[in-house]
Amino acid sequence: MLMEETVRINEIISYLPASENPLSADVGIIKGKNSVWLFDVGCSSAAEELINRMDKPKIAVISHFHPDHMANFEKVKSDEIYLGANTFKYVKRGNIVETDLFIDDGVKIHLFPLPSSHAKGSLGLETGEYAFLGDSTYATMKQGRVCYNASVLKEEISVLKNLSAKYFLISHDKNFVRKREEVIAELEEIYSKRDPKESYIWL
Repeated sequence: MLMEETVRINEIISYLPASENPLSADVGIIKGKNSVWLFDVGCSSAAEELINRMDKPKIAVISHFHPDHMANFEKVKSDEIYLGANTFKYVKRGNIVETDLFIDDGVKIHLFPLPSSHAKGSLGLETGEYAFLGDSTYATMKQGRVCYNASVLKEEISVLKNLSAKYFLISHDKNFVRKREEVIAELEEIYSKRDPKESYIWL
């Protein structure tokens, strides 16, 4: 099942690293008892080919609606799909996750809505010591400037602190596997720079 293109994290989890040309997100792969769980499907031909070579039933979890995370959606076969309500507007099918969802497929899968300045309606996946966060920790652009929505960032930090995972997997980061303490500390440092009179934290 684990192809030569993938990077192995442990016996259960591996991933296809992100690419820059074309811009395609990391594709997480989790081996369940009955299915292969995919966190994002990317947009590259390498991701498409890798996914379509898998012989077990596939369950796709789409982190958010940006093309680099889901452009392959119509090119790969998914037996089941989980996504946020905002992503559903683009895909028009699948199971909308609006609250914490726990599934046992030989491995315990925890799907959860994830507040994000980068993309509204993001979704995360936690399994064991690892949590896939997609692009949720990144900033957005507003009025030509990089920024975070202060209230959304506060909510995101709270959600991340409630996870039991020791490591956060962040798409497009060269250090894909990050210690949770480091990620939370970075976000808290950004939040500490907020101006109480401003809705956004300008970077």
